Parts: sequence; structure tokens; C-alpha cells
Amino acid sequence: MEKSDINKHIGKVCQEYRLKNNLTQNQVAELTGLEPRHISQIERGLSKGSIDTLLKLCNAYQITPDVILYDLLDNNIKESISIYDEDFKKLSKRDKESILYFIKYFLSK
Repeated sequence: MEKSDINKHIGKVCQEYRLKNNLTQNQVAELTGLEPRHISQIERGLSKGSIDTLLKLCNAYQITPDVILYDLLDNNIKESISIYDEDFKKLSKRDKESILYFIKYFLSK
């Protein structure tokens, strides 16, 4: 995959999770210490940022880095990863908490 495609993918996923968390770019800037302009550049695929930036965004969106990077992996690697784990990581914090509540409830029976 070309660098510009990687940047676009990372930007698209970051924007998706920002919106899922009902955050504006300015709110993400406050949470991460990044400039709103930089967040905009990432979302538009003009920059992918550093690993430090990726971690700051993941903390703001309450996801792990693999959620953003998963689709960039080769298919043979993806096949070895549990789909349930990947699907769970893509949920919002609220949805994760709800599912974990039900799992704990059923396990306690």
C-alpha cells in the first residue's frame, strides 16, 4: 500500500472514531494537546503523525492502535486474529461497557 493510501486510511478511521465519540476536532485537540490544524491534516490524509500522536488519538477515542492499523495488515495475518476481538475494539466505550455488563451477568449465573 502506498504512503498516501496509508495516510488516508489512518485519517478516515480517526475521523470515524472522533465522530463515534461525539467529539469535535477542537475537543480532540484539548484532550491530546495537538493542534486542531494537525488533527484536520491527519483526518484528510495529509499527515499520519508520529507513534506518539497515534497513541494520543487512541487515548482520546478510547481505542487501541490496532483498531486504526488493523486493515493495513496483510490478509494472512488478519485471518489469524479473532474477529470477535477486532469487532469489540471497534465499539464505542459505552457499547463496550454494556456488553461487558451482560457478559459478567451471564458468567455469574
